[in-house]
Amino acid sequence: MSDSQLPLSKVSKLEEERDFLLRSLDDLDREYASGELTDREFGTLRGDYTRRVAAVVRSLAETEPGEVPVAISGRFWRWFAVLVSVGVLSGFALAQFSGLRAPGETISGEVDRSPRSRLSNAEQLFFAEELEAARAAIEEILRDSPDFSGALVLSAQMHERAGDPLPAIRQLDQVLQQSPEHVDALTLRGWILVRINDQDLQEEGIRNLDNAVSQHPDSFDPYVFRGFVARELQGDLDLAIRMYELALDHNPPPAMRTQLKATVEEMRSHRNSVEKSR
Repeated sequence: MSDSQLPLSKVSKLEEERDFLLRSLDDLDREYASGELTDREFGTLRGDYTRRVAAVVRSLAETEPGEVPVAISGRFWRWFAVLVSVGVLSGFALAQFSGLRAPGETISGEVDRSPRSRLSNAEQLFFAEELEAARAAIEEILRDSPDFSGALVLSAQMHERAGDPLPAIRQLDQVLQQSPEHVDALTLRGWILVRINDQDLQEEGIRNLDNAVSQHPDSFDPYVFRGFVARELQGDLDLAIRMYELALDHNPPPAMRTQLKATVEEMRSHRNSVEKSR
């Protein structure tokens, strides 16, 4: 057994700890969305769980190639996607929606059945983790308006969330055929492709993310995803730092801001240590 290979008993224990922490993160997101945790409590607990997950993943990554790393890599990428796209954003979206009128209700109290209003309802259901209801709402919208880009992107996001990337890519391609520079479609398409274990597809995904970032979007998501890929897939700390700093300039929610700042400081420290050792 090589020095880098962990005993099977140790691997099993680490896997159990990883799974426990991932479940804990999911529970934390639900508690935050339901209002049981303040922003400060949520940020503190998430930061602690995040650091512990990262430490476990690094330990598992020390096993010999071909044994555990492939499965771990997939779990880690999926976890981070949930962390960024669903976990933090759901709390942020719910905070935005709280106190507003009921779904589908106009200022006058009448029900608005326009595609855009119905999409807003579906988004609220999705962010509230009512996935079956959200899926039904999206399917209804697409039956009436099959080319509605907002509904196609949300449907693709739900397919991606369910671990079914092919229909997600097809729907995003449909959006991009209509609007080649659609930032949300490019961002989600790129994020899906970079997690597939194929170099050509990963490069295509990076091009999608670069295209999204090149349009200087107002949302922070493209910068976060591009920074994560720069760090984890390309090992380019300078680019990762630059992307995360751009994300910080675009008003991410408090929990994400805390995590991004900590990650930037960690990368700077690592980069400075490497430069000093040369």
